Amino acid sequence: MNKKIAFLTTIYETAEKYLDDFFDSLLNQTYKNFDVIVVNDGYSKFSNLKIKYDSLSVIELPFNGTPVKNREFGINFCIKNGYNYLVLGDCDDYFSENRIEKSISLLEGFDIVVNDLNLFNKNGVYEKLYFSNRIKNNSEISLNFIKNKNIFGLSNTAINLSLMSEISFPENEKIVDWYFFKNLLKEGKTSIFTNEIETFYRQHENNFVGLKSNGENYPLWWEK
Repeated sequence: MNKKIAFLTTIYETAEKYLDDFFDSLLNQTYKNFDVIVVNDGYSKFSNLKIKYDSLSVIELPFNGTPVKNREFGINFCIKNGYNYLVLGDCDDYFSENRIEKSISLLEGFDIVVNDLNLFNKNGVYEKLYFSNRIKNNSEISLNFIKNKNIFGLSNTAINLSLMSEISFPENEKIVDWYFFKNLLKEGKTSIFTNEIETFYRQHENNFVGLKSNGENYPLWWEK
């Protein structure tokens, strides 16, 4: 395949205890020809990380912005540098071994791929295929769908960048994943859901999967 593939994440100092899970899952991917683009927001031991995972093609982008602007910076780097396909992942999560291979396969026919989640905490996985109780495998996802519910996150999506131009996220946007993918669907981009790829989505006090939006007028993952 003559495609340029990027896996994008951001890292920060307090995420250090999660990084081995994250990078080990990238090391074990069935598809190997990709770059790991890391927006480094103040993680001081990055050189040690590159040595430990020297078999991965890791590109560091030092950038100290807000979480929203860090993502914007990383996505725009991938667009400007000619990457065809972009896979997104949070550094406190990890991924099934087919994450990149299967995403690439589906991106041959769709602009956006969104995959299922396994929810886990310090005690292990407590809910598998979280979204599959609500949406069927290989379902196409419409703009109308995302208006009042959201399965698009920055750790379970992949994007065809070939027809995308530079992006800009509002600094005060609270739900940047919903904002980003809603706008892509408004532009006519196509999207498909798969439960054949799994993101192991770590649950701690800053996660909102499965919760209501607490009075805000934004959908957080799935509004029950």
